[in-house]
Amino acid sequence: MRVANTVDLKNKTNELLREVMQGKPLIITYRGKPAASLLPLTEEDLEDFIIEHSPTIRRKIAAAEKDLKAGKVISLVEYLSASEK
Repeated sequence: MRVANTVDLKNKTNELLREVMQGKPLIITYRGKPAASLLPLTEEDLEDFIIEHSPTIRRKIAAAEKDLKAGKVISLVEYLSASEK
């Protein structure tokens, strides 16, 4: 695993990105302390990444889980018949 500071990131962006794309994670430091990481992301992983990190989607999932626990659910058949009307 490679470590790079913000100056390295600025000056060697393409080189560092190529290494990450080859599967080598990168830790980025800011003023000598870990600040972020870069990990490879494939097209297959993109949807999962978006779902996991989207505040909007996370809120919707939390609301759906709350409704489920409160018993505010209907069957798919009921939903589809209501939407056809």
